[in-house]
Amino acid sequence: MTNFIFNFIRSSAGVLISRVFGLIRDVAIGIVFGATAVTDVFFVALAIPNLFREFFVEGAMSSAFMPFLAEKYKKGGKVAQNLYLTQIVIMQTVLVTIISIIIMVFADFVLRIFLRGKDYISDTALMSMGVDLIHIMMPFLILICIIGMFSGFLNINRSYFISYASSALFNICMIIGAWLAYKNTKDIMFLAYGVIAGGILQLIIVYIVSIYYGYRPVFRKKFDEDVKKTYLLLIPSLAGVSISQLNFVIGRILTSYLAQGSISWLFYASRLFQFPLGVFSVTLGVVSLTELSRARADNDMVKRNEIINKAFLSLIIIIIPATIGLIGLSYELIKFVFQDLSTFFLNRQSEFSDNSVMQTSIALKMYASGLIFFSLANLLTRVFHSEKNTKTPVKCAFFAFIANVIFSLILMQFLAHAGIALAGSLAAVVNASLLFFHIKDFKFDFKKNGKVILKVILANIIMTSSLILCQHFGVYVLYNIIVCILVYFIILRLMKINVLRMLR
Repeated sequence: MTNFIFNFIRSSAGVLISRVFGLIRDVAIGIVFGATAVTDVFFVALAIPNLFREFFVEGAMSSAFMPFLAEKYKKGGKVAQNLYLTQIVIMQTVLVTIISIIIMVFADFVLRIFLRGKDYISDTALMSMGVDLIHIMMPFLILICIIGMFSGFLNINRSYFISYASSALFNICMIIGAWLAYKNTKDIMFLAYGVIAGGILQLIIVYIVSIYYGYRPVFRKKFDEDVKKTYLLLIPSLAGVSISQLNFVIGRILTSYLAQGSISWLFYASRLFQFPLGVFSVTLGVVSLTELSRARADNDMVKRNEIINKAFLSLIIIIIPATIGLIGLSYELIKFVFQDLSTFFLNRQSEFSDNSVMQTSIALKMYASGLIFFSLANLLTRVFHSEKNTKTPVKCAFFAFIANVIFSLILMQFLAHAGIALAGSLAAVVNASLLFFHIKDFKFDFKKNGKVILKVILANIIMTSSLILCQHFGVYVLYNIIVCILVYFIILRLMKINVLRMLR
């Protein structure tokens, strides 16, 4: 248990460092470039390698790759593990290099798939810039795939911090790219070069640490049979990832029909929204998966249900006030992040216009309204995975995808880009509801936890009141946040709710 806690702390610290620098990166981009058609095209061009990253690095690939990597060490020691890893890296490199070359050759066609709006397609200079950005950034896919394999090796060898925190180096290089652009006529190509530089630096660090933990390249003419098995196991998992990525692609295509800048407004809003989601909800999901898997292995349904109940309560305690804060302070938060920081640090006006602040804050409200359901869906998916049931989450995700498309087509007619953000939240409601409905042998224990929920609701009502009062008297957003946090946790303490004990 002690080892698990230390590993959790190290991985959480790595995730937090990466998220913080990721937020700084997005703020730097917003301050230097604002939210325009140029940033729209950049985010689309960057999304293309990241789209394939989900297939070949995270999710599907990691679930197929990691068990074999662990098994190789157990049965054949470091040599067998290193041989398998070397061959997987070679296969991945060849595969994604071919994909990267194809996309670079047909970059104009690929870009037009994402940017369907006439305002983009009719702008020859803008589309030409997008093609150049794809040519520069597409090799990042090759780098990140190799990084993903070595990060998996480090995790298997109980080195968690570097594998998670190394992406901070990528974010730092992009921040430097934004600074160079700020100093040199705001050429967004500096950001693209920052992407490649960050990928190279991240790979160097991860590879050096892997060498330290015992990796040595092992080459043989004949490929290990488990390499083939890895890619065969990858196929079923791709269904779930495909639905997730299809959601993203459809969202980008629909947004391109709206006013220029809409893609950027949604990007900036989603990044702020994903901060609490990533730092707390995803981490809680990972911890819950481990504990649920143990309970399942012991066939202890009482413990399994207790873990789910505790995870539900933890989400309610943390995510509900975060939701209230993001919705109630959305405008002030966006203004602080993308305008006030520029004045404070650079002593100059940000390129992020007042209209962009307003449009991004509206999108943030729409995203934040579904935060609890995004969090619940993540948690409930882990419950199914702990029981080796991957089909049910895929089915639920498919129905949520259909709902997302329908909601987007309807709501964008009335709310423009904010309608697409709201559609995502409503789809999360559908997904979480379907997952909850399909869980077997579990019902949330309202009788046991009802009093705690009522106390949490009361604390949130009081916190919301303090937020509104602070706004009424013109209290600056940072002080307002501090006041709300203090009020919320003091009220919980007075009502004898020990948050740390609950989270533990």
